[in-house]
Amino acid sequence: MATWSPTPPHKKYGVAIDNYVSKLPCGVNLQIGETVQILEECAGWYRGFSLRNKEKKGVFPASYVHLKEAKVENIGQYETVSPVENPTVLEVTSVLREWGQMWKRLYVERHSQLFHTVKKLMLELIQMRRQLMSGTLTQDQIRELKLRITSKIDWGNRKLGLDLVPRIDGEVVDVDRTSAVQLYQVHIRSQQDTQNSSSRGTVRKSKKKVLSHHLYFILKNFACNVGEDTDIFFSLYDAIENKFISERFHVKLTKNGLPVNVERLHSLSAFFIDLGNQDLARELYMVAHIFRIGKMVYSSGESKKSSVQYRRPYGCAVMSIQEVLVAQADQSEGQEDKEFLMKVYSCNNENEMWQLHENIIRKQLGKVNLQGSSYANNRSSRDLTGMVVSMSLLHGELAQVRQENAFLFNKGVTLVRKLGFSDVIMPGDIRNDLYVTLERAEFEKGGKTTGKNVEVTMVVLGEDGEVLQECISLGEGELYTSEYQSYVLYHNNNPRWGETIKLAVPIDKFYGSHLRFEFRHCSTKDKDVKKLFAFAFTPLMIGDGTTLQDRQHELFVYKCEENVKFHSPAMYLTNLPSSGEDTIGTIGLSEGGATFPRSPKETFVISTVVCSTKLTQNVDLLGLLKWKAHPDRVQDTLQRLTRVDGEDIVKFLHDILDTLFAIMDENTEKYGKQVFQVLVFIIDMLHSEKFQHFREVLDTYIQKHFAGALVYKELIASFKRTLDTSVTSGMDKQEQAQNMLKAIEYIFKFIIQSRVLYGRATCGQEAESFKDDFMTMFTSINRVLAQPVEALLQVQVTLLKYFHSIYDELLRLFDLHEVARFIANAVDSIPLDHNMTLLNQTKLKCIEHTIKANIFRETVSRAILLSTCLRHLSHHMRQKQELKLGVAAVGDIIILIQELSHDQSMSSVVQENVQLLVDSLLELMFQGVMTIDRTGEVAGHYVSCLIGLLGLMNEEHYRCLLEGLTDRKKLRDFLLRIFIVFRELVKQDHFPRDWVTMRMLTNNVVLTALQYFSQALTETFLFMFDQQLWSSYFGLAVAFLTQASLQLESFTEAKRNKILEKYCDMRVPMGFEILSMWQSLGEHKLNFLPGMVGSFLEISLVPETELRKALIPVFHDMMECEQATRGSFKEVECEMIDKLDILISQDKGDDEYRELFHSILLDRVQIENADWQETAGSFVNSMTRLLERLLDYRHVMKGSENRDKRMGCTVSLLHFYHSDIQREEMYIRYIYKLHDMHKEAENYTEAGFTLLLHAHMLNWTCLMLPDDEWYPRQQERERKEKIYVMVIEYFDKGKSWENGIPLCKELAEQYEKKSFEYAKLSHILQTQAHFFENILTELRPERPFYRVGYYGKKFPFFLRNKTFVYQGQPYEKIQDFSQRLQTEFPNASFMTHNLPLDDEVINSDVEYIQICKATPVPNDSEILQDQTVPEKIASYYRANNIDTFIFDRPVHKGGKDENLFKNMWLERTIMVTTSTLPGILKWFEVKSVQVVEISPIETAIQTMDNMNKELRSLIHQHTTDQTRGVQILSMRLNGVIDAAVNGGISKYQEAFFEDDYINAHPEDQQLVQRLKGLVMEQVSVLESGLAIHGKLAPAEVVPLHRKMVEMFTAMKASLAGQNSPSLWHTQKRLSVASAPGALGQRSSSIPSIPPSPEKKPASPLSKSLQSPLFPVKTTTSKTYAISTQPPASVPTTPASAVAPSPLLPEKRRNSTPNTNNTPADTPVNQSVPTHVSRDSVLRHGSDPSLGITRTQSPDRTDNILTRSMDVIPYGTTNRHPGTGSQNSPRSSWAGPTVGPPIPPRTGLKGGFSLNSTTTSSASSITSSVSQAGGDDSVPPALPARVKRASAVSLQSLDSGLAPSPPLTPNRAVPTPASLQSSDTSSISSTSSTDTNGSVDSSTVPPIPPKPSKVRPLPPVPTTLEPQVSKSFGRQGPQPAFFDCTPLVPAKSGQTPRIPEIPEGSQSVYMSPSSVYMFPTSVYMSPSSVSLSSPPPLVEKKKNQQATAQQTYKSVPRPVPTPRKSVSDNR
Repeated sequence: MATWSPTPPHKKYGVAIDNYVSKLPCGVNLQIGETVQILEECAGWYRGFSLRNKEKKGVFPASYVHLKEAKVENIGQYETVSPVENPTVLEVTSVLREWGQMWKRLYVERHSQLFHTVKKLMLELIQMRRQLMSGTLTQDQIRELKLRITSKIDWGNRKLGLDLVPRIDGEVVDVDRTSAVQLYQVHIRSQQDTQNSSSRGTVRKSKKKVLSHHLYFILKNFACNVGEDTDIFFSLYDAIENKFISERFHVKLTKNGLPVNVERLHSLSAFFIDLGNQDLARELYMVAHIFRIGKMVYSSGESKKSSVQYRRPYGCAVMSIQEVLVAQADQSEGQEDKEFLMKVYSCNNENEMWQLHENIIRKQLGKVNLQGSSYANNRSSRDLTGMVVSMSLLHGELAQVRQENAFLFNKGVTLVRKLGFSDVIMPGDIRNDLYVTLERAEFEKGGKTTGKNVEVTMVVLGEDGEVLQECISLGEGELYTSEYQSYVLYHNNNPRWGETIKLAVPIDKFYGSHLRFEFRHCSTKDKDVKKLFAFAFTPLMIGDGTTLQDRQHELFVYKCEENVKFHSPAMYLTNLPSSGEDTIGTIGLSEGGATFPRSPKETFVISTVVCSTKLTQNVDLLGLLKWKAHPDRVQDTLQRLTRVDGEDIVKFLHDILDTLFAIMDENTEKYGKQVFQVLVFIIDMLHSEKFQHFREVLDTYIQKHFAGALVYKELIASFKRTLDTSVTSGMDKQEQAQNMLKAIEYIFKFIIQSRVLYGRATCGQEAESFKDDFMTMFTSINRVLAQPVEALLQVQVTLLKYFHSIYDELLRLFDLHEVARFIANAVDSIPLDHNMTLLNQTKLKCIEHTIKANIFRETVSRAILLSTCLRHLSHHMRQKQELKLGVAAVGDIIILIQELSHDQSMSSVVQENVQLLVDSLLELMFQGVMTIDRTGEVAGHYVSCLIGLLGLMNEEHYRCLLEGLTDRKKLRDFLLRIFIVFRELVKQDHFPRDWVTMRMLTNNVVLTALQYFSQALTETFLFMFDQQLWSSYFGLAVAFLTQASLQLESFTEAKRNKILEKYCDMRVPMGFEILSMWQSLGEHKLNFLPGMVGSFLEISLVPETELRKALIPVFHDMMECEQATRGSFKEVECEMIDKLDILISQDKGDDEYRELFHSILLDRVQIENADWQETAGSFVNSMTRLLERLLDYRHVMKGSENRDKRMGCTVSLLHFYHSDIQREEMYIRYIYKLHDMHKEAENYTEAGFTLLLHAHMLNWTCLMLPDDEWYPRQQERERKEKIYVMVIEYFDKGKSWENGIPLCKELAEQYEKKSFEYAKLSHILQTQAHFFENILTELRPERPFYRVGYYGKKFPFFLRNKTFVYQGQPYEKIQDFSQRLQTEFPNASFMTHNLPLDDEVINSDVEYIQICKATPVPNDSEILQDQTVPEKIASYYRANNIDTFIFDRPVHKGGKDENLFKNMWLERTIMVTTSTLPGILKWFEVKSVQVVEISPIETAIQTMDNMNKELRSLIHQHTTDQTRGVQILSMRLNGVIDAAVNGGISKYQEAFFEDDYINAHPEDQQLVQRLKGLVMEQVSVLESGLAIHGKLAPAEVVPLHRKMVEMFTAMKASLAGQNSPSLWHTQKRLSVASAPGALGQRSSSIPSIPPSPEKKPASPLSKSLQSPLFPVKTTTSKTYAISTQPPASVPTTPASAVAPSPLLPEKRRNSTPNTNNTPADTPVNQSVPTHVSRDSVLRHGSDPSLGITRTQSPDRTDNILTRSMDVIPYGTTNRHPGTGSQNSPRSSWAGPTVGPPIPPRTGLKGGFSLNSTTTSSASSITSSVSQAGGDDSVPPALPARVKRASAVSLQSLDSGLAPSPPLTPNRAVPTPASLQSSDTSSISSTSSTDTNGSVDSSTVPPIPPKPSKVRPLPPVPTTLEPQVSKSFGRQGPQPAFFDCTPLVPAKSGQTPRIPEIPEGSQSVYMSPSSVYMFPTSVYMSPSSVSLSSPPPLVEKKKNQQATAQQTYKSVPRPVPTPRKSVSDNR
């Protein structure tokens, strides 16, 4: 069996190449790209861990891992593995992982621009990483690629706000081997480099001065159709000076436009090199001259090539170089060079060819013509004219450019030089070039009418007369030739060429050579003939030995014939002058004039430029070099040499120096001083930028060619003489001294080298004499430096500036000790107390150079120099003089010692040097950090020096430091100063936020130093206790531990891992150090109580478990200490509470801390003394609860959408501070926090109640209260008054005037009787009066109430498993309310039922929310029972100051029955909140719950009674206000009457009036009688209602009124027969009222509601109440009506009975009414009846805690629950229902009333409106169907296509059950099987019911959804076939319900969906009568709804049918919009 074995080193590290999900318990999951460390292997499996999660170790397949080479350290249990890869590759990998996480967050946070930028950058890094790993790049390419990678990384880090990475040459710096000073400097440079990075991540070149520039030029295409071979010459032209500044780049092309040299097919490129800054400042142009090579006159038709070729002008092209510079600045790195088109122009006259480029530049277009060409590149098909070129400018020395762009130079690029020397002359740049420009010529015509076709041929002839071969160049890029032939101008005797030719004549042949120009006429008649007719010549050297001067030369032209042979040039060189300046003179004319005659009229002009490092045109320089020829002129020559141009001097530097030292050796006394001055002049000249490179030439000369072995004596003497003279002489001598001191380096080099040569020659003779002379020279130097004279300041400055340059030369002759002493003496000679700033600056710079010199690195010399340097540095730092320079010098010392410390052999020396630094600078630097300006540029460097010095110190240094402070006071001051400085360092203000490396190094140094200083603190200041020092230490330690730089949990994973790997978590050792120091205090702990409580609390909140466990017991220690000393720990408790509140609000602490705090402290408390164990335990529990609340508060304060949660959490804290721990100041603080949140949310009423909490804490006294953050210092009564005024203002804004009036009264009493402020009294009384007026006039929409339960452990503490009652916004629907909660709790799941929840839900880790509507139970029943109270006043008390709420849920008991009312019980839940609403919140927690049950007959009584009272209220309103519209009254009357005619009361009769029920429930006898009395009462109320309706009904409602009268008559007949006098009287009155003409009149006196009939002996009606009320046949007219309210006498069915009709087509079974209650159609009041006592409403089950008692009628033994299931209008008279007369027994039970209705939005004119604003039991559509002559027990049959409608209240609105928000259009799909379920027989009361059995007390069904378009009315059907109902198995009236299903549940965080409602279907509210639902469209508007066609009836009598149709037509309807109707699915 295979066993696990350790992996070898090459298998320790790998990368996952695929995703692996382990199914093993010991497996490790892997993601692709994840790195793993492998510990063991076995049979194809590895065991190890992912580097992302090192804690989890497990197994994974070997096939999923790719092994990589790695470096293994500490093999074994603690081994560490790091990949062996290119550091840049590793950095890119780490960066990509870190950026990847942030990149995703950028997408989520919608930072689109940065998102795309980072994406592009990451892709580029991936590509470059791939290139770097490919292994195919050269070293140069790798180096360049690394620089680009690091530049992009740094730019990306800066954009993403990440840390700065310190780099040196692109490599990350090694912190372990770098001092803090150097690290600071690296950070500075890295920051500058990062800022110089472009937006593309590429590096911008730093703006250092560059002297040389080079223009890279490429000819990519020549697009001119020349037709013959072509020569193109490119050169740079200065348009300002009108001259060419460069050589020419020559390109030869064939007639096809291809290079003549095929090898250069793709390399027609050139570098125009050595351009200076001045050249770029010129107006430069690239000029291209184009010549064709061929016939004299070109003809496109001739294809034969001529044997003689002529250079003929073709054209010119020009382009500005500025275009190149602009284009190059705009293009990105790596982008191809931009291409340019150079258009080619030709001149109208070819004689203007010489200035064609000038005409083009000057845009003299009249003289030029644009050449056309048809060239199309592969990117465009447009025609181009000219040449396609590209150019780019490169910067730097040519050698550097060649190294950086080697690939360009490998293509055979041509180098094109300047015409002359460049601005920087390089030592090895040897040139000997002569540039000749053919300017012009003048020739005689010779008797011909036409001019000559002149061609100039130039050759170079040597001294022997032979032609020099291949020394002529027409331009760079082509081969050199032996002769030059100019281009030919046609018929021109005065040609101008302007063509420059380069002559490269060897230097040995330059002397004696000359140029000869031959002029030939090219005849066009004589084919291929060129006739020589003249010549000219000029020598290259003139008589004095100099070359031709750089200017124009006018040469003589001599006649000659073609057959003349120039066998010997001497025949014209010796006899003929070349020009007028020639010295040949007349001699030549006499001897050679006959052979070569000259015409004075003919001339030839050339210009020359000599560029040679060997030839000169300067006579003075030539005289110096040949000084021996004229020894008498030496002094004059030496004097004139200082005026020679520097270019000539550096060209002959070697020869000049040899000459000078030769002259000095010749006669030292005579020439020595003058030669020394010339030597100083030459050396000083080499310091200029132009000739600085020749210093290398001078160094080479001194080392290898200098031979003056004796000159050192004269040089020393001259140096000393000049220096001594400067002290005593004037300014001229000081200037000489300054010039000499600038050259001191090379003067000393000459002296030292001369002495070395002399010593070699003499075997070291005169060594002592040399030392003495040298010492005298240094004595002069020291004497000059010691002079405190202002006149010598410049000399001293110059000496110190260049003094460091002689150190290395001195070491050639002197040992380290001697040289160090020379230097130290020189520096020490400068007085410390002088006040010359410039000298101090120069001295410090000299010290800095000395520190950087090689001599300072040597141990012997450093021992001398270090003390000298520190003495001067400490002086200036103490005086705060030139801190920047001084700190820089100190930093250099620290850097050097840090480097030396890595050498173990130097440890002892380093120890001594560091000790010297500590003794000299440490205390001084501590003082400096305390006083330095932190905003200055020196501060960071200063701090880095201090950190660097502390980093160099070891234990021995700390020991010596502390031992040196023997005095206790000095030690105390020192430690106190250190703690203050460290406190400043910890604040990290000295370094930018992204300098994490620097910050962590600082923290590490501070931590180490504190560990040493804490020992001194405990050893010296514990016994003799110093509280200030200890407090300072603890403050420092706390600040260190809590600083932001050490909070690792806030960093990214990559950053956190780097810090842990390098420094670990420094908070842990510091925390234990603090703990150790605290424990060592002993009895002194009390001195830090309670001050240190907050500090330790802040430390313990650091999210480090081990640290928390160690520090939390300190709090018990503090409690114990205070308890033992003071008898209690009250101060510790108070301080902890105060600090904890502040610290938690600063985002510190978590649940883990709360658990640790509770468990650790409680365990410690329980084992302590029992005397205070209980108190301590209580304190710990209180603190734990406070932590819970504070953490919840912090959590909810983070999101703007959590406003309600913030308020709730604030109240939780507020109550805790007030009730639990009695902290008044904290209580007040959170009062105002809550107030501010309410004010921001515009919850003005709640803001007022909140401020009242503070006001109630104040009294009306004159006690002065201190100022706080809210109020100034003032009296207590003034503050209370101010709060009252604010509260009154808030109550006014919140329309809560009833709450403001008592405050006004209280203030009025104070103003009137206490303070006598009558002005304020007047104002407050006016305010009070205004409030009273507003109560009666202003509209105050009531707010709904909702019960909300929060279940699950995920909720905050103040919500978890608690139930609340919320007050909604005005007109807020339940779906809007649910949406609000969904926003606050996006992860919560909304429950779709109101059933009790089990423990599984309550204890789950999921958030569950349960919402339903709640009905308020008013407290002020006395006000509400008084009917004289105005409605505006009563409405307020129905919904305000309420703490009791109820909601109902239907419960089915007993067996199945087709009459649902028999076993429908209601489960009523009574909730009492902790406070009344409104209050300081819009919601309060439910503190107690009671559940009671209501029997079916009580439900029926309640329903009937509610409708009676609603009708009475409406009648009363219309009686008192005849201007009211009758729409609502019409709907209510029609709903009751129509339902009664169709058998609505029959269900009650069937359920409760039969003997079976009475026998089964004898205890309900009184309730049955009560129900029968209500039926009779309803008849009386309907009679009064019809009477007032007939008086007020407009004409258009008359048909409806007639129909209701007919139906009411039928109803009375069915109830009582025709023998009842009262009924007959009612019928008679109605007949009169219904007469034509009476309906439209309004009587002046409207009869009031008749009183209930007196109780009489049994009548037929009373008898009928004891038997079934039906069947009684009635005949009614066929009238159709529609109502928005259900009949009050008919209850609805529970949700369990919901099912779609099987006759409905599938797409129409989902129809539901609209549940979107808008503010205009929302019931105003859904409260409990106002005239009922609160006790009677809550009568089931007495509960003393709730104040609920039973109410029993005096004459009955049963209890009646008075809560109405319906909502009826306010204003119902306080009548006792069920009584036949005033003498009848009065019951203590009184029916309910409800709030006033909101007027309907609009109504049908003359008719009624379907509007749910009427406050009835439900808002629905009621279709009344009557059938004349039919038997009421047998309902009319329906055709097959007609469905029975079932309706159930929408759970999302009226059942009180909340949907899962947000809501979509309220549509639901019913379950077809629900009709066949066993629960379908149960019938609910009129309140709406949801699918889970919840009943909404408000019972307001929704309005059907508004169709998008109005549909046309279908034709009115005339007949309907009867059909037996299949739903209930019988023919007869069936209950109908709202068609609704619950919302489809959604997953957590998703929006729930609601099924769609098919078009063309409708759901209507139906009574238990035969009411049907038709698949026809419903017209809906915001004000009305009507059926598109009336319900068809089975009509037997035609006259009744006609009447019905006429009535139907009389009802106005909206005009339909034509639309294609939806066909019915039959």
